[in-house]
Amino acid sequence: MPRPTTFPQYGAVPAKPALDELARLLNVGLFGTNYIDAQSAAGLLAAGMQAYRAGFHDPRWQTSPILSRVVDPASRINLVCAALFDLLCNAEYIHGRVTSRSWIYCNRHRDGGAGEPYAYFSFLKQCPRCCQDRGLDTRLAGAQHKPSSHHIGEITTTASALLLSLLCKSAPKPLEIGVIGKQSHDVDAVGWANDLLVLFEVKASPLVTYPLRARLAAPFTEDSDGGPRELGQHKLVDVQHQTQELSLYLANLDQDIPLGQVNGAAWPYPQLRNFIRDPQGLLTYFEAWVEVFLGYSIPKTERIGREKVLGYLANGWGDEIDSNKTKAGLGRTDDIKKGTYQLLKFGAYYRDGSPLLPVRGTLLTNLDPLFMYQDYMAKLIDARWAPATKFSQVPERPAYQQVPEGDLYYLYDAVLAFNRPILNDPLLRDCFDFRAFETTLFGGGLDAMLTGWEVLLP
Repeated sequence: MPRPTTFPQYGAVPAKPALDELARLLNVGLFGTNYIDAQSAAGLLAAGMQAYRAGFHDPRWQTSPILSRVVDPASRINLVCAALFDLLCNAEYIHGRVTSRSWIYCNRHRDGGAGEPYAYFSFLKQCPRCCQDRGLDTRLAGAQHKPSSHHIGEITTTASALLLSLLCKSAPKPLEIGVIGKQSHDVDAVGWANDLLVLFEVKASPLVTYPLRARLAAPFTEDSDGGPRELGQHKLVDVQHQTQELSLYLANLDQDIPLGQVNGAAWPYPQLRNFIRDPQGLLTYFEAWVEVFLGYSIPKTERIGREKVLGYLANGWGDEIDSNKTKAGLGRTDDIKKGTYQLLKFGAYYRDGSPLLPVRGTLLTNLDPLFMYQDYMAKLIDARWAPATKFSQVPERPAYQQVPEGDLYYLYDAVLAFNRPILNDPLLRDCFDFRAFETTLFGGGLDAMLTGWEVLLP
């Protein structure tokens, strides 16, 4: 049977006004946003997935001290999805958003007076190179070039939806995926089949947003009583970035992804695609990402040595005053609380009022709370609830009430975190299957979709 391209039927039910509004606001194409180059993002994602397939048996999985720590091939696809989510966010953070103001000047490569200095367009308030072997310096106010919260929401929702659409295309029970074109709405994205509606609350945020790097042709100087002198280390400077050869700097590996000069409306997507479509390029990026992920997964108070240093590159980094608003995935307790409320609302305002069409809620994120999982989600993850109207007295036992099994809802029907998905509701277990995703990818079942996406990228 062909998959539906229109909303499933739900009838004249109590939730009809809310469901009508969902159908009206639904953007089926995934590309209808003005805040992210979604077509180029889809092309970059397609190149990354094809490179993952081509490099699955590469010896680097065993010989790399970092990649060899991802010991279970069955879970690789989960972490690859999380890493590619970050890559899409990295691309969009610098797509049309790079300015010439407030680059971090770093002259450490001129130790002894030789070599050229570098400048970094950073998303954290620190020098990304020096923090890796010299520790944290004074926080550099003004050096953080984070997009606005509204734009970040559009970026992360679109990146999540693109990955979700690949996952759901491959599932035993496929779902169509669309996003809601109104950021203030209760629902961020929707999945549907003829006989199921899934509402998504997206709480996603990248783990790593690597900086841009430019090698300067000559030292920057300033006037002093003794004449011109080189700028002090880590001063903020203006860089005419349009004339510079730029790179995405993988600071923990001290390696660059070359991006060339800013060129064309889609920059830096084509340049990133050209690097990542080579399995060796993908593995280099993934190696850098995995090292930060493994280090950041350790509780902050327990990190030592290299683990602590890796935390300095993560959003929500490891100094005494954490940047809590930028923590990865569900790393913010506020996001856990808001996401939990939204799922309760999905149950009360949509599912409970839709007796004809099953409605389920899913918390969608790139990463679960990682080292905070035990303290904030573990004891709630399989909790169930029911509206008071569903309870009735047990006639033979006056001190007890009962609720029918069908009216007992999971607090979390699913927490679809790329690194560790948890699927409670049986209806969703055939909708979100990462093993089926990998099998379909390797078997060529996604080739038409991926090829079509790559064509969208210049």
